[in-house]
Amino acid sequence: MSVSLLTPAQIQAKLAAKNYPAQQAYLAMYSTWWGGIVTEPGLMTIPVDDHLVHRGDGVFEAIKVVTGRIFLFAEHMRRLQDSAEQIGLKLPMSAGDVKDIISEAMRAAKVQDALLRLYLSRGPGGFTTNPYDSVGEQLYLVVTSLKTLPSEKYEQGVSIAKSAVPPKDPTLARIKSCNYLPNVLMKKESVDRGVDFTINIDSAGNFLEGSTENMVILDHAGNLIRPPLFQILKGTTMMRAFELAEALVKTGQIKNIQEQNITESDIVNAKEVMMIGTTLDVLPVTSFEGKKIGNGTQGPVAKELNQLIRQDFVNGIQI
Repeated sequence: MSVSLLTPAQIQAKLAAKNYPAQQAYLAMYSTWWGGIVTEPGLMTIPVDDHLVHRGDGVFEAIKVVTGRIFLFAEHMRRLQDSAEQIGLKLPMSAGDVKDIISEAMRAAKVQDALLRLYLSRGPGGFTTNPYDSVGEQLYLVVTSLKTLPSEKYEQGVSIAKSAVPPKDPTLARIKSCNYLPNVLMKKESVDRGVDFTINIDSAGNFLEGSTENMVILDHAGNLIRPPLFQILKGTTMMRAFELAEALVKTGQIKNIQEQNITESDIVNAKEVMMIGTTLDVLPVTSFEGKKIGNGTQGPVAKELNQLIRQDFVNGIQI
């Protein structure tokens, strides 16, 4: 077999020629490595020896922009910095600088709605596991199209099932690292099983979280319950939803807000079950392992919480 030795010019031509459907959603990318923004998907690259690539050595956030407003920017940046500190990374710029970069990248993308994918990496420099081989932290921001679920999903609800993928160690579960192999396997599992989401379970039988989303329940006593933050990621949208839910306590739509372990019995007997995440907002669950939950349609609390989250978009930071 003959293998070509390619010139830089040939590589440039191939980058321009190669394309695949997913790239249609890639609108702009900023990179500290390049020191600027590109809008050609084929040029949205990361050095192959960046520890982010070959070791998953980095942290990230997915941030929503709606009508030109960054939703929960401060909360996402706080979690990014908390995750980074736990693995010995430092953000190479201020949060204000990141906001300015987002504004420039959104202008380059020419959209008002987007999903931002913000990666903080150890940086390039060697293929070993030694983090000190890296030349220094790098920041990569990718602006992608914001894809929303059809309204039918919110009206009819989604299905969930138990995951066979072991949960992460509590320390690693609370870090939003780029080592997402368990999350990938959970998503594969849900697709293979024909359900919308699977939820992982700890050794005591307590349900934790989905591949990229949090699960909460409303019991028949009217308590809105989330799992303890000990072995799950502290979801920014979930935490904001629980803050907004205080209004529902005052109006009597729910009795209380609680943090406690959630068992299979709790799910089966719940009044409502919900999945909450950056791209989902508040999504009702109407089936668990093929069994109907509640009345099999969107419950009133899930509907109200979803409306509160979407109304809250106007409080995002204007870009």
